[in-house]
Amino acid sequence: MAQNTSNDINYFLAIDEKHLDFLGKIRHWANLKMAMEDNFCWVKDFTYEQINALDVKTIPYKTIYYSQENKLFKQDSLLPERTIPMLLWTPIERALSIELPSYNFNYFGVSNQVSIKLVQSEQEKPVLGMLVERKTLKEYIQNAPAIRLQKLKWTILDESAVFIIGEPNLPIQGEGFWKNGDFFLPIGYDFELPILTNVLSLLIDPNHRNHIVYGLDNQYFLMGKHDFQPLSISSFRLSFYNL
Repeated sequence: MAQNTSNDINYFLAIDEKHLDFLGKIRHWANLKMAMEDNFCWVKDFTYEQINALDVKTIPYKTIYYSQENKLFKQDSLLPERTIPMLLWTPIERALSIELPSYNFNYFGVSNQVSIKLVQSEQEKPVLGMLVERKTLKEYIQNAPAIRLQKLKWTILDESAVFIIGEPNLPIQGEGFWKNGDFFLPIGYDFELPILTNVLSLLIDPNHRNHIVYGLDNQYFLMGKHDFQPLSISSFRLSFYNL
């Protein structure tokens, strides 16, 4: 779809309520409004720049729509999907809470609750994970030598974003993460209380079946360890062909 050069097109995002936490990264956009319809959450009033921003592209399990004449069209589609829902819209800042539950670590002798958050760290860490747009990886991988990919693994987050783990990093744009146990944390940040890292990991994923990507907005999402596969041009083509 061509870039919107007027104010006639509005953008909507729909996501199942069980994935609501992924919206934490866009909560600071005060122009957005949110509403619930059955088991789905709707967000509206994105600008063209916002709907194409990395913060939106890397939200998994979402569906993006644009509106014309009271109809909703899936992004890059010319066929109407449905009418715009008639809902009670609330500013996203009020509708979403960004705080994770506080846990009571009494077995450490701590009598009060402890809040988990990331803080800047001066320790240099290697980039072992990258959150990358699908089209960015596609442009690179088409001409990349096989030896450049052979130590990397990847998984699909949704139709527009992927996560790559391993070294050496690819020379492409993306968001870098370092590895701390089962956590992938943003480069330049660590938990304010590193001693609680293993405890938090057990609370989130007691069976250690997932990688945990933890963001600066104190939101996280899980990636199944067995969902990763070796990165190659053939695995890339096959994976997106089957979507």
